[in-house]
Amino acid sequence: MMYQAVLKSSIQLAKGCTEPVAVALAAAKCGAQLDRAEPAKIEVAVSANIFKNALAVIVPGTGEAGLPVAASLGYLWGDPAAGLGVIPRLTADQRAQVLELAHSAKVTVNVADVPDKLYVAVKVTTLAGHTALTKIAGSHTNIYFVQQDDQVVLDNGKPTQAAPAGWLTFMWRTTLADVWDFATNQEAVEDLQFILTTRDHNLALAQDGFEHHYGMGVGQAMASAKGLGHTDNLTSRIIARTAAAADARMGGSQLLAATNSGSGNQGITATVPVCVAAEEWGVSEEQLIRALTLSHLTSIYIHSFLPSLTAYCATHSAAMGAATGICYLAGGTVEDAARAIKIMIGDANGMICDGAGCSCAVKVSTAVQTMIKAVDMALQGITIPATNGVVSASVDETIRGLGRLTSEGMAGTDSIILKIMRAKNK
Repeated sequence: MMYQAVLKSSIQLAKGCTEPVAVALAAAKCGAQLDRAEPAKIEVAVSANIFKNALAVIVPGTGEAGLPVAASLGYLWGDPAAGLGVIPRLTADQRAQVLELAHSAKVTVNVADVPDKLYVAVKVTTLAGHTALTKIAGSHTNIYFVQQDDQVVLDNGKPTQAAPAGWLTFMWRTTLADVWDFATNQEAVEDLQFILTTRDHNLALAQDGFEHHYGMGVGQAMASAKGLGHTDNLTSRIIARTAAAADARMGGSQLLAATNSGSGNQGITATVPVCVAAEEWGVSEEQLIRALTLSHLTSIYIHSFLPSLTAYCATHSAAMGAATGICYLAGGTVEDAARAIKIMIGDANGMICDGAGCSCAVKVSTAVQTMIKAVDMALQGITIPATNGVVSASVDETIRGLGRLTSEGMAGTDSIILKIMRAKNK
C-alpha cells in the first residue's frame, strides 16, 4: 500500500537537528573516500535555509553549535552508511579532536548561490593533496554526487522541483478522508506496528529532556509548580513532555529522534501529544498504533504541499497531525479532525522558522497549545467558517491554501530572516 511506503520513507531515525546532520553526512562520505586522512581544509557550502537552521543548534555529543562542528565531526567520526544517524556517540578524546578541527582555520562555511532550499556541498582536501567532494540535495540523505580527486564516483543529477517524487504526487491527490480511512479501517494493525518506533524514541527524548537541562529547559519550566497558574492535567503534561523532547533534541542529546517529513521536531510534535493522551485514557495498543499512523500520515499529507524547508514553522502543521490522532482517540470523527485543522490554519499559521536552536522548544509548545485549543473546540462542533480569511469550506482546500501561503506568500521571508541573523553576528 502506498500510504505505508510513504510512512516508512518519511519516518526515519536521526540524531540531532537534520540540517547540521546533512552536513555531517556529506563530510562523512568525504571521510570514507579519503580514509579520513588529515585534512588541510574542509570547505562547506550550503543553501540559505540549511545555514539558517544550523546556526544555533547544538551538535550532539559536542556541546557546541555550528556547521564547522558538524562537518568536523562527520569527517573524523561519522558513518555515511548510517544516514541521519551519522553522528556517533563520542568519547571525550573524540570530542576534543572534533572541536580542535572545528575551531581551526581549516574549516570554512559559505552560503551557496543556489535556488535549492536544501543543498549541501562539502569538499575536503588532505595534506597529501587528495580531494573528495560530496553533494546533497532534495532530501537530507540524498547524496547525488561524489567525486574523489578527478574521478566521479557517483552522479545521479541534482533533483529538481520540476520533477517531484512519485510519493509526493500521490499525496497531492489524496484527501484527509482517505488518510483517516486508511489509518482507522483499511490497514491490518499488524502491518502498522513499525509506527511504535516513534513512541519509543520520542518519549525517550522527552524523558531525557526532563532528566537533564538542555537549552532553555522549556519542558521543565512548563512542568514546574512555580509556573503561573500551574495545574497538573492532561493539557499541561502534553505541552511539557513535547517541549522537553524538543529541548533534548535541539540541546545535543545523544538519543535518536523519529522524524516526520525530514524533521525531528515535526516527528516529536506528531508523536508525543498522541502518546500522552493515550496513556491518560488507557487506550489499547491497536488504538495507539492507529492514532499514531493517523497523526504521522496527516502530517505528511499537509507537509506535501509545503516547501521542504521554509520560513513557516512546520511544527504547526505536524501538530495538525497530532490533532487528528487525538480526535480519533477521543472518539471523534474525520469531520472533527477537519474542524480542528481548519481552526489551526486560521489561527496561528504565521509562526516563522528563524533557524533551529533552543527556542524551537518554545515553538513546539506553542504549536501544541494551539492544537489542544483546536481539538477542544472541534469536538464541540466548532470551527472557523469559510467566510474568514484563508479558511475554505473544504479542509483539503484549506490545506492547499496553507501550501500556497507558505510557498508563495512567505517566499521572501527567509532572506529577511537570514539578513537579520547574519547582521547580529557581525
